[in-house]
Amino acid sequence: MTTTNPFSPRRSHRPRRRRYLLALALLATISLSACGGGDEDGDQATGAPGASTPDPSPSPSPASGDQDVNSSDGTPIRITFGDTELTARLHDNATARDLAAQLPLTLTFSDLNNVEKTAPLPRELSLEGAPEGDDPVVGDIGYWSPDGNLVFYYDDVGFWNGIVRIGEFDGEMDAIERQSDDFSVTIERAE
Repeated sequence: MTTTNPFSPRRSHRPRRRRYLLALALLATISLSACGGGDEDGDQATGAPGASTPDPSPSPSPASGDQDVNSSDGTPIRITFGDTELTARLHDNATARDLAAQLPLTLTFSDLNNVEKTAPLPRELSLEGAPEGDDPVVGDIGYWSPDGNLVFYYDDVGFWNGIVRIGEFDGEMDAIERQSDDFSVTIERAE
């Protein structure tokens, strides 16, 4: 006759629990790895937005320091080309202030990939407090730091390391988008 001792240790369910925990850990690892966007070092490509090989990063780095891209303060500017005059405002951040210190400027803009107009600046701008990159929206004015270019965004380019948003147009900028050839632009303070 076999008796059951009510005080004997129960059979452990550890193997089943261990498999469950391992499955959860595996699912968490797969989920986290699917969210990655850079290479092993976390670096993103820094090619020009029109380059054929790099893809934009799926997750922008947050703005930091004194880079305030939503500021209503800053420097009002006038952008003139041909018979067209547009107004804009440079943000109150180190990169934008550095550009404002160079005004007035006359630059030659070219179209890049039917999303932006770019022009080389006479010298590089300060990147003090600038985020690693940004995702500008239509109507933004940016600085493409790898090439030292001023950029007017008229379509979506996505996030790119090297972009610093430094201002925005006050209204529509269709006249800039319609420029098909290289065109000369004068940028000056509007105070």
